[in-house]
Amino acid sequence: MTPRPDDQARAELRDLVTQASKRREQEHDRIETEFWQQIDDLQKRYHGAQQDIADALGVKRNQILRQTKRYQPASQDPAADNG
Repeated sequence: MTPRPDDQARAELRDLVTQASKRREQEHDRIETEFWQQIDDLQKRYHGAQQDIADALGVKRNQILRQTKRYQPASQDPAADNG
């Protein structure tokens, strides 16, 4: 049977879980960004590709548009242009 934890062991465990959770969230954000940027490139392949992608993903075309705008690179962000 493992020993009962003290307050320090509990605090260390909480810190490690918090770190692991942050890494998980960062990786999720990175992968989501890469995915939608790739979808943005794919939808430009031919007229009607956006609908074909929406059908393949099981979502509406509007969601494709929203997500690709949300995750577009900063260099392509019209709001980032100051002049």
